[in-house]
Amino acid sequence: WLKPLVAPGVSQLGVGSAMEFSEQIYLLLLLLSALTLLLLLLLLLRLGSLRIFKSVGRALELVALFLPLLPLLVAARLADWLNGKGDRLEAWWKLCLRRLQQSGPVLVKLGQWAATRKDLLPEGVCKQLGRLHSTAESHGIDHTHAVLARSFCEEGQSHWSKRLLLEPEPVGSGCIAQVYLGYLLPERSARPEPSCFPWLRPRKQGSEAVPARRVAVKVVHPHVRWSVDMDLGLLAFFAAIFERLGLDHLGVSLALRQFAAFLEAQTDLTIEAENLRTLRRHFSDMGGKVAIPEVFDAFVSHDALVMGFEDGEPLSTLLESGDRSLQLDAWRTLVDSFWAMVFRYRFVHGDLHPGNILWRRQGDRVQLVLLDCGLTINLGGEAGEDLSKMVKAFLTKSEEEVATLLVDLSERVGGRPEDVVDKPGFVRGISDLIRQGKACNFQLNRLNAGALMGRSLILGRRHRVRFDARFVNLMVAMVVVQGVAMTLNGGGEIVSRMHPFLFGAVAREGIKALRGRGKVAQS
Repeated sequence: WLKPLVAPGVSQLGVGSAMEFSEQIYLLLLLLSALTLLLLLLLLLRLGSLRIFKSVGRALELVALFLPLLPLLVAARLADWLNGKGDRLEAWWKLCLRRLQQSGPVLVKLGQWAATRKDLLPEGVCKQLGRLHSTAESHGIDHTHAVLARSFCEEGQSHWSKRLLLEPEPVGSGCIAQVYLGYLLPERSARPEPSCFPWLRPRKQGSEAVPARRVAVKVVHPHVRWSVDMDLGLLAFFAAIFERLGLDHLGVSLALRQFAAFLEAQTDLTIEAENLRTLRRHFSDMGGKVAIPEVFDAFVSHDALVMGFEDGEPLSTLLESGDRSLQLDAWRTLVDSFWAMVFRYRFVHGDLHPGNILWRRQGDRVQLVLLDCGLTINLGGEAGEDLSKMVKAFLTKSEEEVATLLVDLSERVGGRPEDVVDKPGFVRGISDLIRQGKACNFQLNRLNAGALMGRSLILGRRHRVRFDARFVNLMVAMVVVQGVAMTLNGGGEIVSRMHPFLFGAVAREGIKALRGRGKVAQS
């Protein structure tokens, strides 16, 4: 069967026979090698070890999505310049946003964050990216039904539809999941034949009317975990390249790993459910200024979550109303709630962009509703202690001492003193940034917090000083909150609103320390 593969005209005797035999052996080994590679490929596929191939495929997919946008942008700008209109560029932005939505949640989250960074990007670009907050593509109702059945119809349980009724169209869709309006029936209430939900009325149980609870049903989009896994796999690949090149001292690989854990939490709705419970418990002592949706524990899974439906309007409607007193009240509530999360609760909502904040009027006051609590920053333990040290140093010590403390704290996250390059230069740079913030009294309309944060991170990279990723995430969250707060009250002083929460935290730590000393003395 190998004869057809041998070159014609080769003698079958003597040297020709030897050549034919060697060629047959070569071809046989080649065929065996090909079969071995095929079997190895099938084995890897069965074991799920083709991550490298999937990552390459994902990278090629992203290139195919975004590379054609570059010549199209040039053509759109040229066409608008020739005809004096802007419709071609607007069409290009629609295509760009659609490609971002198709690329998966990682890049959508990046676009949502960039929409708040007017200090880094032109205002027109931020405005276009801001549409990502409300225009994410939705999935079909069939996928939602399948997820609910898989999550809440285990053996021995009744079908989810016995207690939960859904509107067919979602009321909102984000890059991770989408939300439906639904109605949760009491456990002993039998479900009637399907009906249109706006006419759903309380039903009788004995002699009392049992109302249906209006709820929000959140369901993860299909293939979200695959997309996040691939994109984070690419980030891990680049992190490995930095380590191979001996650039681990820059902290890139550590930051990418921490960002991976930060983002993966949003794809697991059991984590969001626990975050909602925690924030709802914390804000219960703020006099009803902040509302957090209630979680229904019987309807919590990795892919689906049922919580109380909270009425509210986007913050843009508050700005359009022109009611200055309500805007100032909303500003105070937003800033106070943020500082309370940082210093009182040590548990911070990490994604407070405008799409995750609603408002509603309660008499002459404003109540804010915080949504989408998947991304949080836990400042407990050593992180909380380090934060307290930094704030105390900021308020009581010189700028140079604050900068020096940053270098000392970098050892908590794997930094080494011998890796720091030009420590005096780092101290001078950070000191100058602190003085710039103090010079404008940290007023929102004069403080470019995003630029200060970016320059501080550049200084850390240049001088090889590592920052705790939780502090970096906290700074990013602070910049996002600053952007929202500035639209409500550009002349507000955020530091003055911080003092009561900071002093309260110091007092609590002092009492805790005294109690600890008392126990030691008694023992």
